[in-house]
Amino acid sequence: METISLSGAWRLMPQERDECAACTLYFENHDFLPYNNSNSVYTALSTIVSDNELDKLRRLKWVIERDFDFENDLTQRSVLLTHGALKSYINGKEIEGTEITGELKDGENNIRLLVTSSFFSDVEILRSHDGVGYSAHLKAKNENGLWHVTAYLDYEAFRKHERLVKLSLLGYENEKTIVFEEKRHRYTIDIDIPEEKAELWCLHGDGKQIMYNATITVGNARLDRRIAFRNIEERDGILYVNGRETFVMGAIWPNKISSDQKRYDDFLQSAAWANMNSLYIEDGHESHAFYNTCDRLGIIVLHSQMNEDFSFHPSYVVGEINADVFKAKVREDMGYYGLTLDAIELERWTLRTRSDNANHGVIYSNLLSSVREDNTWRPSHYAARRFFADLVPIMFREGDKLMIFVSNDGAKEEDVELSVKFMTYSGQKRNKRVYSAKVPPHQAVKIQEVDLRQTDRKNEFVYIKLRTFSIHRELTLLLDDIESCAYEIPHIETKLRMINKRSYSIRLITNKPAFAVHLVMDRTKGNFSDSFFEVRPEGEKSVIFTSEEDLSEDDVKERLRVFDLASSLRK
Repeated sequence: METISLSGAWRLMPQERDECAACTLYFENHDFLPYNNSNSVYTALSTIVSDNELDKLRRLKWVIERDFDFENDLTQRSVLLTHGALKSYINGKEIEGTEITGELKDGENNIRLLVTSSFFSDVEILRSHDGVGYSAHLKAKNENGLWHVTAYLDYEAFRKHERLVKLSLLGYENEKTIVFEEKRHRYTIDIDIPEEKAELWCLHGDGKQIMYNATITVGNARLDRRIAFRNIEERDGILYVNGRETFVMGAIWPNKISSDQKRYDDFLQSAAWANMNSLYIEDGHESHAFYNTCDRLGIIVLHSQMNEDFSFHPSYVVGEINADVFKAKVREDMGYYGLTLDAIELERWTLRTRSDNANHGVIYSNLLSSVREDNTWRPSHYAARRFFADLVPIMFREGDKLMIFVSNDGAKEEDVELSVKFMTYSGQKRNKRVYSAKVPPHQAVKIQEVDLRQTDRKNEFVYIKLRTFSIHRELTLLLDDIESCAYEIPHIETKLRMINKRSYSIRLITNKPAFAVHLVMDRTKGNFSDSFFEVRPEGEKSVIFTSEEDLSEDDVKERLRVFDLASSLRK
């Protein structure tokens, strides 16, 4: 079989130029936009229009075309693979199906594809005397101590013929002779792998994302594929991964993210960084590039409908999970204070939800509620990182009582010590309580109820510190309405240390308790190791900023801005 790649330089243009002209005049002045199909059409358009115009253009249909040389061989038949084009044209003629043998000519040919803005794909012509394999994927099912692995092969035969087909995996091999009937059909070959030979694929935070290489050979043609071994099921709104109940922590995947690999990697990496173990797609599905990245990161993707084309990915899951959906706001028009409110609301909602063992998940209404489209992170994304951690202290007010819990969504029981301090906004300590508890896996344990009737809620806040042998986590709770607390304006001092030309350590010291501290590096693309936290006078906080460009110490001093809740309320 011969493969002719049509990747590389294409010409991109709108299907309807009049509709496009309402958003941009680029195509009034240019016949086409140069386009490389290794990126999405959406990404190519982002180079010529603003974000607002781009959002309108993504709804339009697009034409990509190119010329290519072809040497005809009448002994072979040719098939066009486009992976997602709405319509295909060869030399001006629309192609029904995929076979294009009679439409090609010696010398220069023209191909046109009608696509959506999310299109990006290899475009190939496959030539063979006998037939071509379109796709192959593997699924594994655990039965009686064995992994029963089935390879599914989609093959179009130009004539009836037989081939020896082999499946090799983990040192095991099976082979059989398959008779390929004319036209396109799906064929299978199976192999059994002992359970102890395969390490399980685990969720992000629960273990490694192990995948194994498998080989399918059809005659002299070889197909390399990957497979993961895992058990995922949904029962009564609860997700079980490898037999363990799993608390879903994630976000709804927004459909306006362009579908090229770098954008997937950026946004999915940021989700994993924030301790998310899941994403939810409300309708439809994404591309294989998306699921490949989720497979690698250990992020499950929940769907309401099955699509067999994607079900071999270990990250692909179907089922309705009993999870609270947080309707996030993005108050950027209110400046720093608005973004702080978003993060505090997320904090309070998440913690209260995680204290309820009847609940099985918490999900943002949209990942873009916490991550901007340039991939810098809002305060709520930093808040998610600490409140989506496996082991977290929980505090919230319920009438005149302070409720204290610990939520453990890890795989093992934890011995925890909790130190609970009441402090004034000037930094004075009122009283301290210490509790010890054993917290089983996948449970929230109530530690204590504290009577607040004698507490001066306007002038006091609560600070809690959780410790285990290897974990140290902190949480602060304001006891009155945000605008009513008797804050004292802190003076926050920063000290810089260069790690390398793109990384700086920033140490923060304060004379008064500082709440909801958030750092911004103006005019610089990059992120902080933490940027939503409290700083107390008796302690300090160190964070690292990592930039996508070289920065001098003077650059950092000029661009760094430090916000805190009390100062922003006084402005």
